[in-house]
Amino acid sequence: MRISSIQPRRGDRLVNRRRQSVLITQLALVILTLIAGSCQPKAPAYKAQIDVKTEPYDLEFDRYEEVLFNLDTADFQQELMKIQDRYRVFLSGDLNDTDAVKYLKDFATDPFSITLYHKVKIAFPDLKQVKPMVEDVLAHFHYYYPEIQLPKEAFTCVTGVIIDVPPVQIIDDVLVISLDWYLDVDEIYDQIGMPQYMSVRTNKATLAKDLANELYMNYLYEWRKQGQVVDEMVFNGRRDFFVEAMCPKMADSVLLGYSSKQWQWVVENEGQIWADVVGSKRLYDAGLDAHMMFFGDGPFTQAYSNDAPSRLGEFFGLNIIRAYVSTHDDLSLQQFMQRKDLQDIFQTSGYKPRK
Repeated sequence: MRISSIQPRRGDRLVNRRRQSVLITQLALVILTLIAGSCQPKAPAYKAQIDVKTEPYDLEFDRYEEVLFNLDTADFQQELMKIQDRYRVFLSGDLNDTDAVKYLKDFATDPFSITLYHKVKIAFPDLKQVKPMVEDVLAHFHYYYPEIQLPKEAFTCVTGVIIDVPPVQIIDDVLVISLDWYLDVDEIYDQIGMPQYMSVRTNKATLAKDLANELYMNYLYEWRKQGQVVDEMVFNGRRDFFVEAMCPKMADSVLLGYSSKQWQWVVENEGQIWADVVGSKRLYDAGLDAHMMFFGDGPFTQAYSNDAPSRLGEFFGLNIIRAYVSTHDDLSLQQFMQRKDLQDIFQTSGYKPRK
């Protein structure tokens, strides 16, 4: 047999080259995928424990602000009486009381209130962002506490951004959401004198946190006497971890009410601050000054830096709880929330940040 008779034809050589090219490309993609995967930071152990599959939770929404600000003010009292049964959570008072009616009318016709209403209409032309966010938090709560009867109705409203009143409340078994709290650092917050450190918490994502916090306060919170700094860290951290379990995809900065810059600063300085807290024996200080230093709200923690956010005790508490949960994967969230020995949680958490 002649050698030429077993050589591949030109067409066959082209096919083979194409096949080799395809194989090389596929191999390169596999290698790149493996490299990319190896570069991905490993998710903390506690994340797997709160990454649960929930059943959908259906909530009926009603926009009270749309009704209130479109009432006929010429006969405001009669207009209120027409809607009282439906919106009794807002109109539970005696509408034959002229002072009560005047108060409501003054609010509904006040230029500032009307401005807020129009801003809410622009920011929330519908509830496509709000509804799934709220229902997801409720679905997570129902997953962990199916025996607790949750609201089936939610009313949105405009309340005037009253700083001392929670923006999300459970009242008479219904959910009330003040949408004017979530206009996302709008200039309106400067006009009412809201501190800058608080205005970073006016973004829409904070709504989920506020709802989770209201669920905690409404169904799980138990009063206790204020204790040592370490006890307060664990106590506050446990609440924040509960909120995280209700909103597992929430950014850490939103969870603690920090700006992104503040969160970055405290993460970078975690070890040094912790070393100071332990070294100065502040962990076991039960005084008011120590409590205000680590848990008081404000623009910064002056003892460390003007860049240090306030409520550093919450930051450390959350990390203590995350460390504890990561090493106690046999505990359900319900069992963990029932643990009362705060000192034991701290001691067995194994929390030790890098210096």
